[in-house]
Amino acid sequence: MPEIELLSPAKNLEIGIAAINCGADSVYIAAQKYGARQQAGNSFEDIATLCSYAHKYGAKVFLTLNTILYENELSEAQNYMWEAYNCGVDAIIAQDFSLLEMNRPPIPLFASTQTDIRTPEKAQLLEKLGFERLILARELSLEQICEIRKAVSVPLEFFVHGALCVCYSGQCYLSCYLTGRSANRGECAQACRSEYDLIDENGTLIAQKAHLLSLKDLNLSNRISDLIDAGISSFKIEGRLKNISYVKNIVRKYDIAIQEVLGQKNFDGKNIKRSAYGKSRCSFIPNADKTFNRGYTEFFLSGKRSYFKSHEAAKGIGEYIGTVTDIKGGGNSFVRFTYKADSASPKKEIHNSDGLCFAGHGRITSGNRANSCSANSVELFIKQAEFKKGDKIYRNFDAEFEKQIATVPQRLIDVLLEVVLFPNSINITAFAEDFRITKSFEIKAETARNPQSAKDLIKRQLGKTSLHFSFAVNNIQADEFYFYKTASLNAIRNELAIYLQSSLEERRKQKPETNKSLDEAKISEQESYAQVCSNSYLSNCANSLSAAVYKKIGIPNIEPAYEQQPPQKAVLMRCKYCIRYQLGLCPNDGKKLFLVNGNIKLPIDFNCSKCEMSILAQ
Repeated sequence: MPEIELLSPAKNLEIGIAAINCGADSVYIAAQKYGARQQAGNSFEDIATLCSYAHKYGAKVFLTLNTILYENELSEAQNYMWEAYNCGVDAIIAQDFSLLEMNRPPIPLFASTQTDIRTPEKAQLLEKLGFERLILARELSLEQICEIRKAVSVPLEFFVHGALCVCYSGQCYLSCYLTGRSANRGECAQACRSEYDLIDENGTLIAQKAHLLSLKDLNLSNRISDLIDAGISSFKIEGRLKNISYVKNIVRKYDIAIQEVLGQKNFDGKNIKRSAYGKSRCSFIPNADKTFNRGYTEFFLSGKRSYFKSHEAAKGIGEYIGTVTDIKGGGNSFVRFTYKADSASPKKEIHNSDGLCFAGHGRITSGNRANSCSANSVELFIKQAEFKKGDKIYRNFDAEFEKQIATVPQRLIDVLLEVVLFPNSINITAFAEDFRITKSFEIKAETARNPQSAKDLIKRQLGKTSLHFSFAVNNIQADEFYFYKTASLNAIRNELAIYLQSSLEERRKQKPETNKSLDEAKISEQESYAQVCSNSYLSNCANSLSAAVYKKIGIPNIEPAYEQQPPQKAVLMRCKYCIRYQLGLCPNDGKKLFLVNGNIKLPIDFNCSKCEMSILAQ
């Protein structure tokens, strides 16, 4: 039976557990090092606890070991894989090819999006090398995903929500060039979120202090069905630096979206199911506009170019509320303003403690928390009156929504029971999603004086929640009804829950473990992948084991990684996104353009035949 998965980020143990409770089928998390997010490290003790919790629902935990590795780090990285395996981690997400050459445990390797998977040929190579899942580039269209799906047999993973890098993943060296902090080493300084001037070769100013490289956030919640049709089986949410509120909200939104699609559509007769068990019980209604975002886009999924640049700022400014109509007060005191909603959008009231910011007249004011609200009037403290009549109001913290989302969600596995009564025992068959078990329990009984009361007691006591199972009695069969003590029925229900959990654990262990070695890779001597993988710094080869892999696929003399030996004429970014198009300067008039930030002046190269833009070293 085909399975699909909702994959959530986990900055830490608490967020990982919350993601599982809100409906995630899997989570990805980093250890202390090599996880591509320096500020999101975790102890293996916490990772083991998360694995134990996730596995209760058949959910999985993936370890991100997806930075490029230096020679002196290979031994520790290998030890990390064994530590992860001993913790119960289900797979390793990797960028560096050295992991293929290591002595590693029987655990699958997934090819990180940092391996830059944009073509069927690259996907085929990675499958042949032994990667058991491919995490595709965010820039792909549905048509391109379909082409890759036809070319390989391994599962495909695709980002559906969160921040977008302007550059092809794994191919960005701008941060390292400007600050020495490498994106491929988990140290990205997010230079793409900075302000730049744009000038032409004559020094003419085209744009000033603009976030020209900052993109909106991805939101494909309305395209789940299309992605399943295209061959995606894992739907990934970005955000290992995001807080628990963001993760709970977005995971719940996509959990509902996926369930609606599975309930409404027949995928050519395929009985598609979720990869984990249980349903989330949350008291809040998710709303993607309520948590951090830079505005939303579906990026290139349709195959068409659109306007992807984030709004006035590179940060999240929140949901649009309305327009300032009047201001009273100012200076260093409280300011009261009135506002109105746009006629085209539903009215949204501002409440006490809401966080507000204001945009207009070419700037954004961070604002403050609302102090006192009534009708369409709001009071807040601002040191200087930095907003004006006509400014647009955005809410970047919704106090009421945060109260709702702070509630602890619960995830339960629904179990239907068929019960057969005997004088000294009860036989129970439990049906939980796609599996069932049967178990007999010894119990002392007396013939019931009131059969209906005895039946009601059995249904009531067995049909409760134990552990993370929600039991309901579907049918009771008996030649004669018996009376059982309430405590005895409760003990049977609890014992059944423990037996169900052990059965779930056994099912997980029975799935074949793999450890495809590079020696078993289906690479023939006649094959060469010099056209698929560059022999330059773009292949991010930073150690001898990685170099050995490239040699085996026909690239014997590979250059060191950018971080080790930066070339003078480097492509710092190669992007599907195009500044010319965003600013209405397409088609190309032939003039060279430059990004300027302080003393930095970066040439921009436009390859219009491929519809690509590159940022070059100065």
